[in-house]
Amino acid sequence: MEIESQYRSDLCMTCGEISCTLNYEEALKAILDAVHNCLSADGSSLFLLDLSNDKFSIAAVRGLSEKAMDQPPIALQEGSTGARLLEGHEVAIKDLVHDPTFEKIARDEGLRSGLAAPLRSRGKVIGALLAFSREPRDFSADEASYLLTLASQGGVTLGNARQHRDLHLIAEVGRAVTSRRDLREILRQIVESAKNLFAAKGAAVYLTNPEARTLEVKASYGLSDGFFEKDVLKIDDTVQECLERLVVIPDASKEREFPFPEHLETEGLRSVICTPLKVKDKPIGVLRLYMTRLRELSHADRMLIGILADFSAISIENARLYNHIVRDYEDLTRDVWQWYDWGERPPKT
Repeated sequence: MEIESQYRSDLCMTCGEISCTLNYEEALKAILDAVHNCLSADGSSLFLLDLSNDKFSIAAVRGLSEKAMDQPPIALQEGSTGARLLEGHEVAIKDLVHDPTFEKIARDEGLRSGLAAPLRSRGKVIGALLAFSREPRDFSADEASYLLTLASQGGVTLGNARQHRDLHLIAEVGRAVTSRRDLREILRQIVESAKNLFAAKGAAVYLTNPEARTLEVKASYGLSDGFFEKDVLKIDDTVQECLERLVVIPDASKEREFPFPEHLETEGLRSVICTPLKVKDKPIGVLRLYMTRLRELSHADRMLIGILADFSAISIENARLYNHIVRDYEDLTRDVWQWYDWGERPPKT
């Protein structure tokens, strides 16, 4: 079907409407509505790239059953439709049932043909936008161009909405960790939030032992129990650099001085991001993010990591000070009781 002239004017209007929202869920809905209406699609879906496992995971659907949201993540095998989308190419699929990437959803939903375009944000592919037909259909070049334009605008909008959402989430994390006094609970919240916020495979917090000049693993999330064979790291030049500034290790397996290199392949890890935890410019530890693939950090990513690190360091230091005050108070109370010969408890009144 050729796109009629009214659809061309609708494209400008649609892109304008999509770009106006910073609400993540509203942005997803607006993009799929545009695909459904302007391409007369029987169904549409939006997949997002999960950096923690290098797969496309379904994020939203329109015109499909609720079970479609339960579709398993799509692996990006070399030469597959998913891999071509990741490379930035639009793809027309005449027979979805015989396409390994979308075979399952096609059979489950009764789909025959599809048109897919990559979602981009800040020059990077972040997902894919798809239009489906339940009858065999040859999508035209105009339709492919329309979907590609819509996907480009949608990717920018989703990127902005995701950044807005992440800032809101990190503000909530900041309120949560700074309101707690239990150090273990604070550390657990930090590593869990860091892993989820940055789509990492795992995260860990190391705290310094100034007297021994070591870093000690105090909390981790998303990594196997056997990953940290050694709980203590000597503060050498490599570790010292992580205590001073944000460090991105693109391929940690090639770093001779990197701790636990023997476990990287087992865990499916490749790159590592380290950021210092500082209080009044004094390092008290390191937050590490473990990734499955090489990741370049944008300015927004660096800003978010810095905010999380600042919240984390302040919360850890406050919890330590609170624990010191509690212990000092208990010691003083016990001493006063003993001075007046009350033993371990005050006298009965």
